[in-house]
Amino acid sequence: MDYPKEDSKSLYDYSDNSVQHAGYAAIAYAAINLFSGVLALIQYFIYHRPGTGGIISHGFVSQQYLQHTPLLTAVAMAFSIIIAVTSGILAFFIFRRSRFAVVTMLALVIVLQLFTWFVAHSPAGTLVSIIVAGFLLRGARRIFPDYSERRLDATKEV
Repeated sequence: MDYPKEDSKSLYDYSDNSVQHAGYAAIAYAAINLFSGVLALIQYFIYHRPGTGGIISHGFVSQQYLQHTPLLTAVAMAFSIIIAVTSGILAFFIFRRSRFAVVTMLALVIVLQLFTWFVAHSPAGTLVSIIVAGFLLRGARRIFPDYSERRLDATKEV
């Protein structure tokens, strides 16, 4: 572990950006979830009138119409907004070096990906989840020792 120079007046070592990258990964995860909600909304408007002609077969459009009903689109939008807001709030606290926030964000990413794999039977989002989880693990690896060092320093001063 690299420590700042002994003559430095800085409280933190700014050469390691693991915590900042974990926060940025949480923000990116929020943006990707918002984008997926927008895509669900676009699909609704594409397929909301079944059998209107064009080059797409009528059976395919009718099936897509049943999969993109107003209720399902509203639920998808609501979940994507809730996940994005939660990720944004957790990103704020990750930047403030909160252990709870980084663990909660990591659990959120893992649980949502497991849901996608085992309930929706889809590999969608696997690569994004692996990358975000990697950055969160790097940030957690930096946050936990920093917290322990601060507690140890505080007990030495007493």
